[in-house]
Amino acid sequence: LYLKKKKFTYLFFDFDGVLNTTSYAKLLRKEGIDHYDEFGAMFDPKTISNLKYIVDHSGCKIVLSSTWRNEGWIKMQALWKDRNLPDELFSMTPILLSTTYKDAKSGEMLSVPERNAKALEIQAWLHKCATPPFQYVILDDENVFFHSQQEHLVQTDENDGLTIQKAYEAINILSR
Repeated sequence: LYLKKKKFTYLFFDFDGVLNTTSYAKLLRKEGIDHYDEFGAMFDPKTISNLKYIVDHSGCKIVLSSTWRNEGWIKMQALWKDRNLPDELFSMTPILLSTTYKDAKSGEMLSVPERNAKALEIQAWLHKCATPPFQYVILDDENVFFHSQQEHLVQTDENDGLTIQKAYEAINILSR
């Protein structure tokens, strides 16, 4: 009897342009409501609902790749609970202190452009933490990712963030 091994799924995502949107910030300002709290910019309820949809339909583990993680694990856990985000925060990508490395063959010092640090951080997390077999998706409003990561990217727009259409795309990637 052959049993198919369960595939683990991971969702890497940014907050800015994914959960907090310029359209929601404008709406709050128009209504005279502060669009910031102790954690930062408020999240659009529609985007939170769409994140919950992804989690509910994929069973993915959530890995924060946003620069907000610089605030630390405890603060991000508090944010998660305070803002009633779905499921739980599983992990966060490492924070690279350098994008410079030494080429093993030539000994030459090389560097990856700083804008690609997030791509390296996700790659490092997958290498160190992902349980095979796995699939992953990246939700971000910027495309700063490597060619090999493009098929895993669902790029959002900072105005609308994580729409239901983008949620469907993410679920489709996770179900491969």
